[in-house]
Amino acid sequence: MLEDDSDGEPNETDPDESDPSDSAPNETEPEDSDPNESESGEPHPVAFENPSFENGLNGWTVGTDLPEEPGDSTEKVDHGVTTVDRRASDGDASVEFYLDGSADDGTVWVAQTVDLSDVESVSVDVYNDEESFNILTQVAFYAGEKSSSELVEVDFDRDNDVEAHSGWKTFSYDVGDVDGAATVAVGMNIVWETDVRHVFDNVRLD
Repeated sequence: MLEDDSDGEPNETDPDESDPSDSAPNETEPEDSDPNESESGEPHPVAFENPSFENGLNGWTVGTDLPEEPGDSTEKVDHGVTTVDRRASDGDASVEFYLDGSADDGTVWVAQTVDLSDVESVSVDVYNDEESFNILTQVAFYAGEKSSSELVEVDFDRDNDVEAHSGWKTFSYDVGDVDGAATVAVGMNIVWETDVRHVFDNVRLD
């Protein structure tokens, strides 16, 4: 017969001493993400992809901030963002923005995320058929930390009127105070109750 050589009392442990088996698994602090890297860990590009729209809208995200149609409708005003080949300032294609201005409001744009660390300005070419004192639309420009889906009309620089020139004109925007990866968006804002189409081309970093 086996003999129990214990004193009959259960084994006791100091409650302040942790059981190795109860210890938490090894944990590491999450590393801070690099603002100049994308979610995949790759560095953000230092130039636009498809800047002259030769490959359609590849590389670009389309964004809108639109009012509802006048009256009792809950539908947004008509709009469009397409590429065309009838006019271009660089290459053979450009992007055309269309807005129904019946609600006297609305903004459409295209956007990319790029690294602006060594960039002083962003430029875009805009075409207008004929100069007019009757201002219908404005160039809409944004560079900053918001994503394209978060943007609304008031986020954009809308100081430049499209109808104030004829032919192609280059508009440049200072981004020297924007460091690292940023959303850059260019587009059109409408301020008159009419349908308007304008083409933009050659979005570039300077």
